[in-house]
Amino acid sequence: MIGVWAVVALVILVVVGVGIAWLSLHPPPPGLQVWTNGHILTMGSEARQATALVIEDDRIVAVGSDEDVEQWLLDADVVLDLEGRAVVPGFIEAHGHFPGAGLAAVAADLNSPPIGTVVDISEALDAFRTVDAAQPGDDWLIGFGYDDTMIAEKRHLTRADLDGVSTTRPVIAMHISAHMAVVNSLALERFGITAETPDPPGGEIRKDRATGEPTGLLLETASRPIMLEALNMPPLKQLSVVRSAVDEYARQGFTTVQNGLATLEQIKGMSGASKVGLIPQRLVVWPKEELGLAATEGELALGKFASDRVHIGAIKFVGDGSIQGYTGFLTEPYHQPGEHPADYRGYPNIDAETLNAEVKTIHCEGQQVAVHGNGDAAIDQFLDAWEAALEACPAEDARPILVHAQMAREDQLGRMKTLGVIPSFFSAHVYYWGDRHRDIFLGPERAARISPAASAATRGLRFTTHLDTPIVPIDSMLQLWTPVARETSSGQVLGQQQRVSVEQALRAMTSDAAWQLRLEDQIGSIEPGKLADLVILSDNPLDYAGDLRDIRIERTVVGGVTIFEEPNE
Repeated sequence: MIGVWAVVALVILVVVGVGIAWLSLHPPPPGLQVWTNGHILTMGSEARQATALVIEDDRIVAVGSDEDVEQWLLDADVVLDLEGRAVVPGFIEAHGHFPGAGLAAVAADLNSPPIGTVVDISEALDAFRTVDAAQPGDDWLIGFGYDDTMIAEKRHLTRADLDGVSTTRPVIAMHISAHMAVVNSLALERFGITAETPDPPGGEIRKDRATGEPTGLLLETASRPIMLEALNMPPLKQLSVVRSAVDEYARQGFTTVQNGLATLEQIKGMSGASKVGLIPQRLVVWPKEELGLAATEGELALGKFASDRVHIGAIKFVGDGSIQGYTGFLTEPYHQPGEHPADYRGYPNIDAETLNAEVKTIHCEGQQVAVHGNGDAAIDQFLDAWEAALEACPAEDARPILVHAQMAREDQLGRMKTLGVIPSFFSAHVYYWGDRHRDIFLGPERAARISPAASAATRGLRFTTHLDTPIVPIDSMLQLWTPVARETSSGQVLGQQQRVSVEQALRAMTSDAAWQLRLEDQIGSIEPGKLADLVILSDNPLDYAGDLRDIRIERTVVGGVTIFEEPNE
């Protein structure tokens, strides 16, 4: 989500200036490690549990019983008694926007409960003023996470609201969906947005009905250039964001993180940051569609940014917006359309003809494709585009990814199975927006089917889950819990028939996520020869009788090296 190229240059200068050794940024694995007396959930092709494992350098060399690993004990550099705790493969972010989780380090947190504390517009503006006072200057003043359906006024912020924060620096309030934003008058002026500015394709510049002047609200493609400029922060701020994100993901057990819609600057920055050790996790980058198209024309070589820690993955398209922002593209009208006409269904970000042509181009060049699709009309568009691409260039194992797949119907899941499409569900929508999907956006029947993981599993359709962070906080145990419990933030069950087992939910964060990303030969399960990316949990989730959200992350290990360990109380 945030460019970090300038950060890399800064970090290198710091490394040279203060004499930090390369090994301090890249600590070597502690040699031979033997872990015993635990519950090892391998997540391999067979549902196997073991009690012990052996790690040599950055790889797993043995998995089995305590007796099986006795031959390594005398030579071990580290012997760890797990004392009955569980070990699972390191969690893999199937889709997100790293390092967006670190935004709170430099920006105003405008989230409402259950994420944050903002309950009305005055509190949102106070949050801006606090950051403005702490970080004075003339660069962008950023806020994130405001939700017009959760604040008391039940409306979007306006340019007038943000002008009340500052008229001397550009101000942006990013909606919790990240598919729209509100900016102040100075920002509108900088981008030349006036009453005469037409809506861009796939976007909208909201204008006052009485005056015709922009209100400051920019939707979908109208908001993206401004968000990208705002997020291209000064180096010290970027460094704070990256450090905060790295720490948060480590605390949550994520050993592979992802930027799911990356610009060229971001790819350069994250690749460099990984090389100097600023990002200890493995990183998967999905370039934006224009970068993928440039690569097919020979104008850009994306592979040069890859390394043993950085994987350049699928080319990402954005098919529609967000349902909670009324920009998701539905087959049937919204339940309560708000200020829109009664037959309002949202709209696509990209027209069907263009999507068909560009998906075909990327696929026929042998590149994996990922498309954001929330509404079922947007999902239809993608499935049509993919079927046409597959007819043009047949492939046995292309693994196209449908990101979110929130409103996938039964017939669409059937097409996904036939066409080899992998849905990645944002299942935490049930918790964070489920009540409003049921009562406002979709109505009870459609809301009960959002993120239909059980229907996918019944069809033998492999799926993953994700949190789309920073849309919601990175929280591994909540991610595990939501497709299992299907409870909203008010405690009501939404779509009980779409619940899945704990094992299915755990696979969606480990072995199936690795498979989706084409990394299953290296990560995702605890098997000899694979990388030692591991998480030690306080309890075994497969037989835990309590609330899964209460299970603690005690240690996170990447390539045999501990990057987080729970402090002793």
